[in-house]
Amino acid sequence: MRTSGVLLFIAYLGFISLGLPDAAHGINWPFVRIEFGVPIGWLGLVILSSGIGYLISSFSVGYLLSRLGVGRLLILSSFFVSLGLFGFYSSSSFIVFVLFAILIGMGSGAIDAGLNAYAAEHFSTRHMNWLHAAFGVGATTGPIIITTVLVNFSQNWRLGYAVLAVILFTITVVFIFSRNLWESDKHLTQKVENTTDETSNLSIDLPQKITQIQALKHPLIQYQIAFFFLYTGVEFGIGQWAFTVMTESRGISLASAGTWVAIYWGSLAFGRAVFGFLVERFLVDVLLRLCLIGVVFGVVLFNINITTYTSYLGLALVGFCAAPIFPCMISQTVIRVGKSYSTHAIGFQVSAAVMGGMTLPVISGLVGEYFGLHWLSVTFLIYALGLFWLFHLISKRTV
Repeated sequence: MRTSGVLLFIAYLGFISLGLPDAAHGINWPFVRIEFGVPIGWLGLVILSSGIGYLISSFSVGYLLSRLGVGRLLILSSFFVSLGLFGFYSSSSFIVFVLFAILIGMGSGAIDAGLNAYAAEHFSTRHMNWLHAAFGVGATTGPIIITTVLVNFSQNWRLGYAVLAVILFTITVVFIFSRNLWESDKHLTQKVENTTDETSNLSIDLPQKITQIQALKHPLIQYQIAFFFLYTGVEFGIGQWAFTVMTESRGISLASAGTWVAIYWGSLAFGRAVFGFLVERFLVDVLLRLCLIGVVFGVVLFNINITTYTSYLGLALVGFCAAPIFPCMISQTVIRVGKSYSTHAIGFQVSAAVMGGMTLPVISGLVGEYFGLHWLSVTFLIYALGLFWLFHLISKRTV
């Protein structure tokens, strides 16, 4: 296997590992909270703590990569995730549990931003889409592992975390043995998007040193930060609130609503697999613009609710059309802002995405609480229209 093939395989493995712990809390939480004697709503503290750690590391990924390099950063960050999961297994109190959640967030944020930064420079947009689909594979596999352990080992939630910790530690070992490969230019995979020769040369020019502050002052990067913040507001917000909106304000049965929310997430993963083939046959910006129009149209269908089927179709359409947006926008970062700025920019983008996923669904929920669930779903339309407008601004600017 060529070096590039080895690294591509390891990158896929890294994204799968990134998704493995994501849904574990939701399944284990009923048992965790009983053992620690805390209210059910305190799951939010665990998620918030993990998000804070995620933000710290992803925002600093440019600095970390310049000091450690890709290989060492992946070793350290995956070890942090493994150590945090072992910490969950051995936690003696809820406070300790929360502290280990911060550690896991820091490790996950570095893996996410580090792999995205590397892939944006070295892999094609097709593989970027498939890498993010691999995250979905991990996010699906994690709950299966946790559920299997709970069912077969007397609801032992600690053991489930231990199994995930062993898997992450094994991946850390893989990163250790592959650490030198990440620093080599022999594996460089040429991007295949339709760009000019001048733009293509960006990936081989020696970059000048750019600080985080300089990168933050770049107007295009500021637009990108806002874009990623809104994007996760749409993706995560609809995923979290669609079930409540359909069951409590539209009279849709629990079974049907649950099925179509699952279809929403499934269409997102399926879309990334499909668009992995399409991105090399169409101009990426044209594809993104069409997909953003599809997202807006899907949110409109979900809002007008002429029949229950318009809600269903809207969900599926949003999921499918949203699929390539995150990976394609990450992949295009080097082309849009140049190699010198790209590592910092991608770290900022991932951080903004985390912030959007943490805050915008909460804002939508507050709108729904005070003004009704119909207005909750309207917030998704506002986010989607904001996305389209920001993309228009981004696409107009050049390096």
